[in-house]
Amino acid sequence: MRKMLIPALSKCHTSNAQKRRIIEPASQPDERGERRFHRQTALLYESVRRQTFSTWTLTFLDPDKLAAAGFFYLRTDDHVQCAFCQGIVGFWDPSDDPLTEHKKHFPNCPFVAGVATGNVPKGNPNDESGKVFKLLDDYYNYRVANTRPQVSTNYQTDSLRIPETNKVAFPALNTTQSRCRTYTRWPKDLGVSIDALAEAGFFSTGLADWVQCFHCGGGLHSWRQGDDPWTEHSRFYPYCPFVRMQRGEDTVIRCWKENPAPCVPPRPIALTPEESDLLLHHPVAKRAIEMGLSPASMKGALKLRLESTGVMCRTVTEAMELVFDFEEEQRRNNAAKNNSYDGIPITEEPRDSTEAEPMAVEVQGSFFPADTSVIPFNLEQNPEYLKLLSEVEQLRQDVLLEEKRLMCRQCEAQRVAVVFQPCSHLHLCAECARPMDTCPSCGTVVRGTLRPIIG
Repeated sequence: MRKMLIPALSKCHTSNAQKRRIIEPASQPDERGERRFHRQTALLYESVRRQTFSTWTLTFLDPDKLAAAGFFYLRTDDHVQCAFCQGIVGFWDPSDDPLTEHKKHFPNCPFVAGVATGNVPKGNPNDESGKVFKLLDDYYNYRVANTRPQVSTNYQTDSLRIPETNKVAFPALNTTQSRCRTYTRWPKDLGVSIDALAEAGFFSTGLADWVQCFHCGGGLHSWRQGDDPWTEHSRFYPYCPFVRMQRGEDTVIRCWKENPAPCVPPRPIALTPEESDLLLHHPVAKRAIEMGLSPASMKGALKLRLESTGVMCRTVTEAMELVFDFEEEQRRNNAAKNNSYDGIPITEEPRDSTEAEPMAVEVQGSFFPADTSVIPFNLEQNPEYLKLLSEVEQLRQDVLLEEKRLMCRQCEAQRVAVVFQPCSHLHLCAECARPMDTCPSCGTVVRGTLRPIIG
């Protein structure tokens, strides 16, 4: 079928009639609004996917329907890509329905299969689900408009209001040449020079026309012919130390004030208790709670995730791992707080420096107290001791073998933590298991995962 393309977009051989059909039904592009992004997971939001269609020119196909069906625009012909299964569809006909075509060509996509995902649709907040979607959409828009991308573990707000930082987000791309090399999949005929983008500090993310600044980490998309990268950089990210150093602070501030970027009313970064409760009505949270996870832990984990990154989890599995990590951190914190008795911290009693240390002797590579009344060291006259020593060594080997079986077979550094379903193999840690869609031990397609408690 000609509409289905491989996820990694390749050159498509089309007839002249097909090419004319793509070009001829053109309309005026949409007015551009918000173009910033902090990370590519922003495509979980239908509103962000819709922003990518600002240059869409097919009059017979509504971009609102494409965005609602999980697609964003790749800026190559009429090709669109699903944000959840990465499937690409192109060469649309007037009679095509985006959601129907999505289901036809990619039936296993979790979005169209009805699986709980991190999708945030646009809708009327009449029910609890609609309210949480509205909250997430408003919170994301605030984060993009009023904060800088999280480059380090320390949260940074717009440096027009705080001291600037010289921390570089992507130090490996600090030269123009290195940034130019990232534009291997850059869409053609955008009307914006790759050299100009690289000179202005931008590198290509490899996704459509999405670029990021190597220094501040700020991202922009939806470029049009005639855009000046320096001006756009100054307008959307006036706090960036690189653009201020290269263009001058006065020039940057003037660009920012003459043509300000879209903004939304400020609000606190921290979610209110009512907003935190609302997160439990997201489909991902509901599904994870149905599988037995604690609602309190789910709320705390999602609140922490949203406040630190601005986006929700992509899958139920990711949400479960987030909760497990959150609960483990809570257990460690509680253990540290509980290391006291009646409010008095428990500490080791200081040892008398004058107390003589017990002497020890080495026997067959091991050290034992030199107390002959307990352990006679004439081994030839003590065969029971030799037998006991052999049993201890065997037990030690058994323990080492069991510990090795509990280590991840891929990285061999972390303990196994994920059980694949339906094959029930427990061979990988959480990090190694996350990208797997088939079991590496038996090849079974993974339908779900469990996180056992090993202790």
